[in-house]
Amino acid sequence: MLIFKIKFLPHNVEVFVPAGTSVVEAADLAKVDIEPTPCGRRGTCGKCLILCHDYSGIPTIVEKEKIDDTKLDQGWRLACQTAILQDMVIEVPGQTEGKLIKALLSRPKTAIEVLPTVIKYFLKVAPPTMTDQRADWDRVEDLLPDPELQQELDLTILRKLPELMRNNNFELTVVTYRGKVISVEAGDTATVGYGCAIDIGTTTVICSLHDLFTGQEITVASAFNPQRTYGADVLSRIDFSQTDDNLKKLQTLIIDQVNTLIDQVISQSGINRSDIYLISVVGNTTMQHLFLRLPAKYIATPPFVGALYAGLSFDSVDLGIKINDSGKVTLLPNVAGYVGADIVAGVLATNAYKYDAPCILIDVGTNAEIILAAHGILYACSAAAGPAFEGANICYGMRAEKGAIDRVWQEDGKLHYHVIGEVPALGFCGSGLVDVIAVLINIGIIDFSGRLLTSEEAVPIVGDILAGGLQENDDGLEFVIVKNSDFQKVSLTQRDIRQVQLAKGAILAGIRIMVKEMGIKLEDIELFNLAGSFGNVLNKKSAQVIGLIPKAVPLSKVEYAGNSAHVGAQINLLRADSEEIVNSLVKNIRYIELSDRSDFTEEFTNAMFFGECED
Repeated sequence: MLIFKIKFLPHNVEVFVPAGTSVVEAADLAKVDIEPTPCGRRGTCGKCLILCHDYSGIPTIVEKEKIDDTKLDQGWRLACQTAILQDMVIEVPGQTEGKLIKALLSRPKTAIEVLPTVIKYFLKVAPPTMTDQRADWDRVEDLLPDPELQQELDLTILRKLPELMRNNNFELTVVTYRGKVISVEAGDTATVGYGCAIDIGTTTVICSLHDLFTGQEITVASAFNPQRTYGADVLSRIDFSQTDDNLKKLQTLIIDQVNTLIDQVISQSGINRSDIYLISVVGNTTMQHLFLRLPAKYIATPPFVGALYAGLSFDSVDLGIKINDSGKVTLLPNVAGYVGADIVAGVLATNAYKYDAPCILIDVGTNAEIILAAHGILYACSAAAGPAFEGANICYGMRAEKGAIDRVWQEDGKLHYHVIGEVPALGFCGSGLVDVIAVLINIGIIDFSGRLLTSEEAVPIVGDILAGGLQENDDGLEFVIVKNSDFQKVSLTQRDIRQVQLAKGAILAGIRIMVKEMGIKLEDIELFNLAGSFGNVLNKKSAQVIGLIPKAVPLSKVEYAGNSAHVGAQINLLRADSEEIVNSLVKNIRYIELSDRSDFTEEFTNAMFFGECED
């Protein structure tokens, strides 16, 4: 068998692989992050671009379709299509380190009042004597404040107890979790205890380290979800997970990533790994299934049912999470196949379940999860927005990183834009995409149906300069925002606009149906919360122009909720009563399956329009 050496730049990581291995598989082995493939490595999206140095391999038919001839001649290829048949040096673009937006949005708006789930008791145990021959555990039990603590006891605790007591002058600390003894430790460690709140997003994973007794956030770390290489959306990952081997691969990827983030917060804080007792995890229903290695395939087909919705706790060692050997991993409950623990955590973080006046919480991602709450009644739905707002399925779409246009505005008859990192523009991230469409709607280059005007149609409306941005390409009309060179431009295509219309139409239709179900009007909504990394960088005016926010809701009532999923994970980590609250909450949520509604098609069709047909 021929073996070839592959070197990835700028990481300077080398890996040896058999002939015929794809570049993306080699990247998996090298733990190198390749741009996510919305198509699930089928080659249809053309997103996983790599630069192969000194490479003359013949491009595939797919690569010829997705990459222009000039770039092909330079050595650009698709990682999922390129088979390794020689030693190669491969450059992966866009791999600069940067602070992820989501990590900056995870501070709770008010301090969390701590009600610990982990409680530690320091005990000075009387040594046995000839006149006091009680068993070692009996001596410990007699000093504990709650006699119920010893009803369930792990044998490993009893096995190490005798030596631990005698080697430490009969001084020890008993560690409990939700009223059960989980460990005993030498000496007095009663004031030392940490936990991690982890939000496993479809795109991003964030981990914050907290003192379990004071609630203080010690440090935070974040990374992209490594499962992205098997698809940008949950449906692609569910499709990939059909076999046991692939399901295990997806779980291994996310467990390894969680452990890497835990390693980072340990390194940043200088604490001991054994002092982390609790991990609180939130994610959408699919992410939690993949984290637990539960079959997720039935989530993707009617009636869209998962294997587990309940919020449960598991031993960390059973999941391979590297914290204290007696540590616990707790997950918040899901509502349905497409309404997950992340939105439940958001309800907990925003106190939406406590509001009397109608309020909406919406987390716009690949699936937009929406909660409508009033007077203790909660409705939930999931709108299949697709990955358009995360840059996928958009011609020049990209995530919010260096080179992405994140803001667009019109001034003095010209289009202006801002690029992350102040470098030449490479594409749009979600907020820039919404901005440019809103601007083109406002100036009349996009009509209410979502159609791009031709240059001839636009000249009388916007003048020669702006109309000059309209060009015809092989796939139809596009509006060129910036042209850096003959081979590098950033433009908005007609197909991009349709993708956004599909996404915003699904979301707006979901909102309208929930409002109808509650028997209120859009005008009655007193609070409209935008959650998640995309929602919190979204320009509210632009969002309302394209119809993500209904025009009947005044912008003064629209608030940014931060990364409410991660804040909810923190609350679950630090408050013992959160379990009872969310379990009661989930029982009271009335889930609406939009695809089963007879009125969805009509609402969705109407919601796709811009302007006068939007409301």
